[in-house]
Amino acid sequence: MRILVWSVHFSIGGGMRLLHNLISAMARQPDVEQIRLVLSPDSLIRNVAELRALGKVEMVSTQYSIDSDQNSYLLAGIDVVYYYWPHTHPYHALDRPTVCTFHDTTMFDYVPPFMDGEQLKGHWILSKKWLDHVTSVVVSSEHVKNRLIAHFGPRNQSATVVPHAITPIAAQYASQVSPATAARIPSKYIIYPSNTSPHKNHNNLLEALSHWKGHTKCPLVLTGYLTETLRQPFPDCTPQHSWIPTLISTIRRTGLVVNRDLYPLGFIGDEDIPALIKNAWALIMPSLSEGGGSYPVEEALRLGTPVLCSDIPVMREHLARHSAKIAWFNPHSPDSIVQALEDLTANYDEYKNAAVAGIHDPAESWDDVAKRYLNVFRDTYWRYYGKQLR
Repeated sequence: MRILVWSVHFSIGGGMRLLHNLISAMARQPDVEQIRLVLSPDSLIRNVAELRALGKVEMVSTQYSIDSDQNSYLLAGIDVVYYYWPHTHPYHALDRPTVCTFHDTTMFDYVPPFMDGEQLKGHWILSKKWLDHVTSVVVSSEHVKNRLIAHFGPRNQSATVVPHAITPIAAQYASQVSPATAARIPSKYIIYPSNTSPHKNHNNLLEALSHWKGHTKCPLVLTGYLTETLRQPFPDCTPQHSWIPTLISTIRRTGLVVNRDLYPLGFIGDEDIPALIKNAWALIMPSLSEGGGSYPVEEALRLGTPVLCSDIPVMREHLARHSAKIAWFNPHSPDSIVQALEDLTANYDEYKNAAVAGIHDPAESWDDVAKRYLNVFRDTYWRYYGKQLR
């Protein structure tokens, strides 16, 4: 099987981690002959050398559309075209079987406050064009499938669910963070690894933190894209990201102090993330919306770290296969977040023991996920050409 993976856009964070792990696992499958991974010239992808070392992965960068004359050579000999991240990317018709993964419907379920009606309509039309014209659609959870049906109609009942909330942690990892990272964090902390997009709900988390009596003894560590900008003094905020000033003003208004009550670290490399999560007092995930679940939550539970989590349908779906006790809360309510923090504090040993006991809960591997995708590709090829993919 020869696959073109078109991925000129993807999210920084979970999207990047999924892409790396999925491509690596696909390349390990014996019936995959070649993967041509197409990125934009400014794409940041983890472990490029590791992907190239697999032998089957050819990495190409381009600034042109997939149907352009400049990129016609990319389709030569290709059996299936896989659009890894169709969100916000223009659709172009091709004479090949096509598959896309629709990762979430957050943009339509929680419209960002900075998006006007014309922008929203444009994204809806673009998304519908993808969903109506690709040969096959993959989604990461039953929740996303149901939301696609609600937003775009019954045609999406044919979408294939391939869960991939699997820990991206390598088999071998350091038990302690690097000295440079250790110097930037307190000895006891709660961690929230996430970008700062509005649906990640940092604002309600900061409100809750300011009301939780334990925040001075167990401050909040924030990692992820743009979290370092929360250190900027008010009102000298980052104008190109309209939601950052809101978070900085919340920090200022609630009396939270950077480097005492919260530690915004910015992007942290893979070499430090496992130890940072493993050594945390707890991990919190207050997001209003996710697609297939949460990688940080999965990492925490595989490392024996207690979890506080938004009580939203996709996280209930994700965590149904885990035995650990979860401190659930209503992400729309700072008071509910505080109550979960207080319950975890009062019953910490129970939560910690349950998290440790659940480390070895049964789990799929990335190879399992890759095989599910390859089955979708084979089915897509058969439905497009009316014959088996050899």
